[in-house]
Amino acid sequence: MGKPLHATWLGRVPYVDAWRIQEAIATRVREGGAERLLLLEHDPVYTIGRRGTTEHLLVGPDVLRAAGASVYRVDRGGDITYHGPGQLVGYPITAFAEGADLVAYVRAIEEAIRDALQSYAVASRTERGKTGVWVDLPDGRPAKIAAIGVRVSRGVTTHGFALNVSTDLAAFERVLPCGFQHEVASLERLGVTARVSEVSDRCARAVAARLGRDLVVDTSVEPPRDAEIPMDAPVRTALDLLAEPLPA
Repeated sequence: MGKPLHATWLGRVPYVDAWRIQEAIATRVREGGAERLLLLEHDPVYTIGRRGTTEHLLVGPDVLRAAGASVYRVDRGGDITYHGPGQLVGYPITAFAEGADLVAYVRAIEEAIRDALQSYAVASRTERGKTGVWVDLPDGRPAKIAAIGVRVSRGVTTHGFALNVSTDLAAFERVLPCGFQHEVASLERLGVTARVSEVSDRCARAVAARLGRDLVVDTSVEPPRDAEIPMDAPVRTALDLLAEPLPA
């Protein structure tokens, strides 16, 4: 059993603000501080991981701006994905020993999401060769309900997972989500009505259990201090790509 996992529901947080919080907490973890699971919703945003490209944006900047969205390149694994209201985002920020199994860590997150879905009587699965969690729509078509993209830097995990609860799924039609064409699901699309904050409680318990941690629920997190964010942290130069012409 590792150190306790401190989970906090933050509500709706702009993407870059949450990214800065992650970096600050990662610094605290490296200094022996509490390991944390941040649970939140984002304002509409498309994030492009290390394997991603703006070519996977299927509409022009004017359409994205009209939807109130931002676009950022980020330092997690994976391609492009969408975050927005009605979607539960989870950022586990934990110590990760040198030589530890990153694939096993990602699989633990997938299984935790599946556990949470099962608590709503939603059957789910993983797909061979793909990251994330999949379900079947009422008409039998497979659809992705949760995406995962993580980063390990200087012995600490950041970024994490996104689970669609009552997300506006039309937002995914503006991109090739995760870099390939597929259907996207949400609990709402499967006929389950749930609040994002309620789903976050179930996911927190499931993630702690799958990571072999005791769960501690905290009501707040100390705000980030600039000195806690490494000078070379990509968040320091984060730029909304819609503020300028989109490069490939």
